[in-house]
Amino acid sequence: MVLRKWTVLLLSSALALALAACGGANTAGSKEAEASGTEAAGSGAEESTGASGEDAESSGEEAEDAGESTGASGEDGSGAGKGEWSLEGYFTDENENFVSIIWMDDSDMDMHGWYVGCVLGEDFTEDSWGGIVEPEGETLHGTIPTFGSRGDITVTVTKEGEGGIVLSVEDGETYHLAEQEIPDATIFVTINVEGMGRIAYAEGEEAPEFDPEFPSQSAVINLAEPAVHTVAAQPDAGYLFVKWQKNGEDFTTEPQFTELLDESADYVAVFEEDPDWQNPVMNFVGNYACGDLHATVECFGNEDAWITIEQGTGGAVGAAGPADGKIVHWDLIGRLDTETLTVEYTGCPKSVVTYDKDGFIDTQEPEYEDGSGTITFSEDGSFTWHDDKSEDGKDLVFKWAAPAE
Repeated sequence: MVLRKWTVLLLSSALALALAACGGANTAGSKEAEASGTEAAGSGAEESTGASGEDAESSGEEAEDAGESTGASGEDGSGAGKGEWSLEGYFTDENENFVSIIWMDDSDMDMHGWYVGCVLGEDFTEDSWGGIVEPEGETLHGTIPTFGSRGDITVTVTKEGEGGIVLSVEDGETYHLAEQEIPDATIFVTINVEGMGRIAYAEGEEAPEFDPEFPSQSAVINLAEPAVHTVAAQPDAGYLFVKWQKNGEDFTTEPQFTELLDESADYVAVFEEDPDWQNPVMNFVGNYACGDLHATVECFGNEDAWITIEQGTGGAVGAAGPADGKIVHWDLIGRLDTETLTVEYTGCPKSVVTYDKDGFIDTQEPEYEDGSGTITFSEDGSFTWHDDKSEDGKDLVFKWAAPAE
């Protein structure tokens, strides 16, 4: 039986922490990774002493409680006591949505109260939330922060049946989840990389899928009993796959292998730089012009393009700024599709730069930071710029130009 990954997402005052509630299973970007089933660090109940740890040389007044079994709030003043709620554990439904409920009393992390962590969807990052909520009678209620970009959510948790819960999202869906029993793992397999590349794995003999948006460089597979898995490696641009190592010894030179995982082991995919690699953007590096617009195309990393476009009285990109002048500036970064010779870019800024009388930058004010569009190169030494947001970049053709003096 393969063990599911359970994740408890904890927020401290300065950092969002991800703790594996099942013994440290941690596969980047994958909701489906397996886990061991041991309890999360920091998920235990209150400290047996209940003392706040005040210095013995203080005024002699009694130290405040920092989380006795009465459910009193910690020193952070959060006011999050246990209330009438008592159910802790890990819960799932038929769609593999996950919820963890844990009483937190961690002075180091400054967290005191009922912690609700959940993964409600396929994307482990974007569909994850976690935070402290307040007990309200026989329910838990509060707003928990996102770990992606989809915004915080307000949830209400109620008990359902024998050991089940209902999690209702305000202005959203309602989830009915049953308590999940997680057996202890006895086989611990780690997968890592040496060099620049990514890994993927899947249970069984089918080839695993690589996640292009959230590539994994490490994974942990924790099993309660032996199971067949297929593991694969893929080099990043500019690198070559060399071999797999198992427990420090050479294992195979094939990038993909299928293995019965029946004992704990450490696998490492080894990559090395490709001495013959050249960023394909190199074929288009240079200066371009279109009327009073000037552009510079440069390589960015092993496979991306960095294109700057400027409009104003300052001459070509890279020239000295105009005295008491102004330039409109775009920064475009994206990956070149070698089949279509097109660079698609998103999240790119446009700013207005002003110069003082000596030609030095005086101010640089952003106009927007979410530009998107395409740059398409032609074999004749030109490119066409289409920007989705700016009125200036509507299918303009830039031609090769001599660099600025």
